[in-house]
Amino acid sequence: MDETQDPTRRIQDVAARLRHEHASDPTIQTVGWGLPRRGGALADDLSIIFYVTEKLPSARSIEAAGSAPIPAEIDGFPTDVQVVRLRPAAAGDRDEEEYDPLRGGVATSNSENHTVWFNGSGTLGVLARDNATGAAVALSNWHVWGDGGSEGDQIIQPGHPTGGDHIEGTGKVIACGPLITSLIEWEAPPPLAGGLYAGAAAAALAAAASDYRDPTRRGQDVTMPGPGALTLGESVDMAIEYPDLPLPGVPFATQVTWHYERETTDGVLEHDVTEKRVNTQFLLGKHVVTNKAAYQPGETVQLTAAIWDYQPRPCDGYHVVAHLIPHRRPRTALRVVLQPTACPRRFPDDPPDGEPPTTRCVDFDDHPIGQYPSQGAFEWLRYLSAGESPVRVVDWFSPARGLQLPTRPLVLHHAPATRVTAQVVLFHPEPVTLTASNAAGEVVARITSTAEQGEEQELELTGEGIVRVVARGGGGEALLLRYCADPVREKALTIAVGEHVAAGIRAEQPALDLASRRLQASRCCFGGSVRLPPDDEPGRWDVHLTVQNVNPVPQGTPPDQAATVIGGHLLSAHTSAEVIGCTAVMLLDHVFDVI
Repeated sequence: MDETQDPTRRIQDVAARLRHEHASDPTIQTVGWGLPRRGGALADDLSIIFYVTEKLPSARSIEAAGSAPIPAEIDGFPTDVQVVRLRPAAAGDRDEEEYDPLRGGVATSNSENHTVWFNGSGTLGVLARDNATGAAVALSNWHVWGDGGSEGDQIIQPGHPTGGDHIEGTGKVIACGPLITSLIEWEAPPPLAGGLYAGAAAAALAAAASDYRDPTRRGQDVTMPGPGALTLGESVDMAIEYPDLPLPGVPFATQVTWHYERETTDGVLEHDVTEKRVNTQFLLGKHVVTNKAAYQPGETVQLTAAIWDYQPRPCDGYHVVAHLIPHRRPRTALRVVLQPTACPRRFPDDPPDGEPPTTRCVDFDDHPIGQYPSQGAFEWLRYLSAGESPVRVVDWFSPARGLQLPTRPLVLHHAPATRVTAQVVLFHPEPVTLTASNAAGEVVARITSTAEQGEEQELELTGEGIVRVVARGGGGEALLLRYCADPVREKALTIAVGEHVAAGIRAEQPALDLASRRLQASRCCFGGSVRLPPDDEPGRWDVHLTVQNVNPVPQGTPPDQAATVIGGHLLSAHTSAEVIGCTAVMLLDHVFDVI
């Protein structure tokens, strides 16, 4: 290399060569050049920059990922490693399609206070960040959003949407605030994404606006006109705040303010109510399995599902649908409505004869060494890597294999269980912490390993209705060797809830006994079948179970009583928002293979 060549030209040539050399590296997205970051700040030092999907803690982890360590210097230039997750470009062609995540150059509308038509509409210019706060912002022209609108208005995309799109856009705005809501990445297959957005919007509005007594009637109760006065008109205004992300199937909180006015011949009478309300429409657990782990094309898939609900509904009071989505064709789905059935004595994923009937285990010795997607399932145990990075099965503790715990939290979820045991081994001084929670989001158990390295440790969690365990720590160098759960198979399930959830349920379900803040659920089971395409190609299929309630109010019920019961609530939870903020990542319910 000619050392007298201009340094900028030389580093460009080196970066171009390295991009070609590392084109097949699964962890390196691209190679560039510029100013490095040292201690979080830009340094005045021309460097070669490797943009990676994740920073791995050791040469052993790098090798397991199919990569190689990056040297501190290449051809006389220092190197820098930066984590970046590629997103769609910030500019795009203007059209009426839906973009998720959002990008610049697409059609948008100001939807404030409109249900059929909208205020200003037009092109979103560019996405940016506020220099002071780092918050996501978007720029457009005054005539696009401001003309006919005002500060704080809700902006939705695509522009001038249909009624269904309006519901979805409103759901996004409700979830995380104007503009930034359209940046939510609902990592769900297209056949499910629209329904989940609509479910989020419906859950948000129902939790805040549904009431054991209509706010108009509550206002009437306390604003009776004086003798001889006449009522000329009434109005109710509502303002809603969402301190929690309003995801369906989750007991999120809302803060609601009602303002009632009665105009009378003697003047205006007013009544204000500010209250905290909770989404009470959620299940305590769900579980769906297929009768086999692998099928031939054209075979019939038999599905068995169980749900646990604390609300006193009959088993025919649910609309339960299994959505089967192939990895090779993620925009398509086979759907089957499951019908109520007697619960089987043994579920297809129960342990084989000879093993304890109350315990089922995932042993990673049974799974090939290699890389797996950031979300998926190992038999009945579903997982989600909060950092969206792949997970890996490795043999560092030979002859045993284990699941390498990533540097970001790993969410493990399953049907309700009363006890969980996990065998772990550390190769880093940072301990591993396991936190178990129930479907109401209440932490029921937590345990931390010792810092001892190279020795197998057993961690045990006990509690009612464990459906989720979050693994943290280990420095990216800990292994999960085995995971076992004692599932709740009997008909009844009881869990504890926090006071704010209990208070919300008491208001909505006064007949339930919640003196001890405990919910008791009953189990309902469902079954159905669907035939796979006879020409289907080999590959993995995901199964998602959606559960809605059916409005049981008979005809002839007084309107004020019937209005307190709403059907069509999406009761089933489909995301794990507690570890990934406003990013709503879809959780799997089951997987099977076509071979």
